[in-house]
Amino acid sequence: MLSVTYFYREPRKTGVSIEGIFRLVRECLKNDVEIKEFYCDARLSRLQNTLQAGKYAGAINHITGDVNFLALGLKGKKNILTIHDLGHCDTLKKRSWLQFLVYKLFWFQLPLRYIDTVTVVSQFTKSKLIGYFRFPEQKIRVIPDPVKPIFEYNRKESINSRPGILMMGTGKHKNLNNLIEAVKGTGFHLDIIGWPTQDDLDKLDSYGVSHKVYNNLTDEEVYKRYVACDVLYNASFYEGFGMPVIEAQSVGRPVITSDFGAMKEVAGDSAVLVDPYKPQQIRDAIVQLVTDKAFYDKMVSLGRENTRAYNYELIAQQYLDLYREMAL
Repeated sequence: MLSVTYFYREPRKTGVSIEGIFRLVRECLKNDVEIKEFYCDARLSRLQNTLQAGKYAGAINHITGDVNFLALGLKGKKNILTIHDLGHCDTLKKRSWLQFLVYKLFWFQLPLRYIDTVTVVSQFTKSKLIGYFRFPEQKIRVIPDPVKPIFEYNRKESINSRPGILMMGTGKHKNLNNLIEAVKGTGFHLDIIGWPTQDDLDKLDSYGVSHKVYNNLTDEEVYKRYVACDVLYNASFYEGFGMPVIEAQSVGRPVITSDFGAMKEVAGDSAVLVDPYKPQQIRDAIVQLVTDKAFYDKMVSLGRENTRAYNYELIAQQYLDLYREMAL
């Protein structure tokens, strides 16, 4: 049986999407691959964790994301690195060239020297990887994130009397501000999963926007929020993939997302695409969905069709194919 060692960042109460993805892959492959696991220790330095990782290295090692530096301890092995997002490179480049160059060197350029194959979650991230680091295209494999089976279809019989918009995540790039501007004066309700800033909360209150904030939710609780909502809003300024798009579509809720980058790639024509910088477009998209039942049903149907490519068993098979190639 094949043996692969998974390398994870330190255990977290929040931000567990990476771990959830690969636990799902591990479960699917349990009859074909023996998967061992190494977690970084938050009490140790990056150097100490790198040295520890070297002791756990197997014939095939898979760094699952957000701990690229561990590759420095895996020299001489067959190594895979999954990159979920390169948005921080864009942010640092705008903020400080010095910080960007240091980050680029130690988080990517040096670790990539010890990596045989990089998997990325979208063509968009692949293009960023090649553009920033000139990493050989033939050593890159696009394997999307899988949707978890808990996000099963739940038919929406009718729109809520106060239409509900769900937003996942509250980082600045998620674009909560323009959603607030878009729903001002409409009577819509916002369910927000994350930690809005005080400025965001103040604006919601000053505009009289009905809202409720949730955080630290389990997958089961997130699923309930998808079921309860009428529309998912995911018109971010940047995403490496855009998992909420696929999760909402799996549950049977139409999606509003951005007309560029990984979001457009993942959604295609199965979501309502908008310019995230234009609140009026966001408002028009919401209004059309909640007032035009035929259009609403069409987007739900297209969304469900779109999710087939992100079936967790299909994604697990793609990883199995890669591991078998690495073992040759």
